[in-house]
Amino acid sequence: LQRYGLSEIVNHLLGNEKPVPFDFMTDGQFLRGTISTYLKEKSLSAENILTLEYIESMLPPTEIASYSHDDWISSVSAASADRFVVGSYDGVVRVWNAQSECEDELRAHESAVKCVVAVKDSSKRSRVELISGSQDRTAVAWGNKGGQRKALYAARGHTDSIEAVAINPSNTHFVTASADSTIRFWSMAVPKQSEDSQLEESAVSAPAAKKRKNVNADIMTKAAIGTLNGHVGPVTSVCFNADQESQIFSGGWDHSVRTWDVASGVNVMTSLCDKVVLDIDYSAHSRLIATGHADRAVRLWDPRSDDSTVVKLRLSSHKGFVSSVAWAPNSAYMLASASHDSTIKVWDIRSSTPLYTVYAANEKDKGKKLLGLDWHKSLLLAGGESGSLRIHSVNSQYSDDQEQTSA
Repeated sequence: LQRYGLSEIVNHLLGNEKPVPFDFMTDGQFLRGTISTYLKEKSLSAENILTLEYIESMLPPTEIASYSHDDWISSVSAASADRFVVGSYDGVVRVWNAQSECEDELRAHESAVKCVVAVKDSSKRSRVELISGSQDRTAVAWGNKGGQRKALYAARGHTDSIEAVAINPSNTHFVTASADSTIRFWSMAVPKQSEDSQLEESAVSAPAAKKRKNVNADIMTKAAIGTLNGHVGPVTSVCFNADQESQIFSGGWDHSVRTWDVASGVNVMTSLCDKVVLDIDYSAHSRLIATGHADRAVRLWDPRSDDSTVVKLRLSSHKGFVSSVAWAPNSAYMLASASHDSTIKVWDIRSSTPLYTVYAANEKDKGKKLLGLDWHKSLLLAGGESGSLRIHSVNSQYSDDQEQTSA
């Protein structure tokens, strides 16, 4: 019996008039061959009781569009199902629609854009539509100004490249992670006047910032509410705890995953691993943290655990650095990862093997590093070295509901 035959049996037992394809798991692994083959591999006899979990199959992700850029893509973020934000190494932030039209080319940065994040929940309206971070050490908030999408303010204070940015679920605050080893906490509100005086006061402890020219001088300045110190070396990634907005998670070159209370500025927990952390994402459904690493692995952490040294799960299949990770928005089990090996892998974390490996459809994208990834509803967005924004359709009917049967 293989998956097709097992699906027929389950459909018959469930009385489904229209057959539904199922995947089957046993011992935390997807069953990819016959039951007979599995029994032989595990040195089990036909008399052993085998527990199978059956799950409604997720269709393989398929590439439905590709938008070309002249330079590397560093970061992607979906504002909605028909509007996508892309940060590029040419210093430009581009906003695309689902009709393959570039709606806006936003220019304010003086160096490569390293990260972008879009405001996603339209019910929690903010004047800010998106935020971009750059090697020029500024984070620029963009929004409607005089009927056009323009820079509303530039968040200044970091003394090195801004590597990551995240907005809280209420759309009231954001955080930036920098190569200067700090994380800064900011209000989303547009200031009534430039906050340069506050910035100059805080710059006393950061003399390196004075040595460089003031970038984007014509854009209103936003000063940080607070600075989080603790990482040793560049901070590569940051995200909010969607269940507790005063809490954030970060990762960096010091091989640490840190939990912070932004209100007090306290590093409440530090978890260590063997390799550099390249990206981080938190799932409100599973309440787990996923991290991508330079040793080609994805690691899962439970921030509720008191043991800071325990990795809940290590997922290995990529052949290059795991540059970006993204949880499925409506599932506690589904996770995607993008890598320098040019592939996207979709995981069901109940199994240590990937559910699907997504290869580039276009020749120009094959073998090119992927640097950015976002999962929004039924869309997977990715981009990187080739300059192509790859948009994939993912089966949105996937359900977390599972049932078990024994054979």
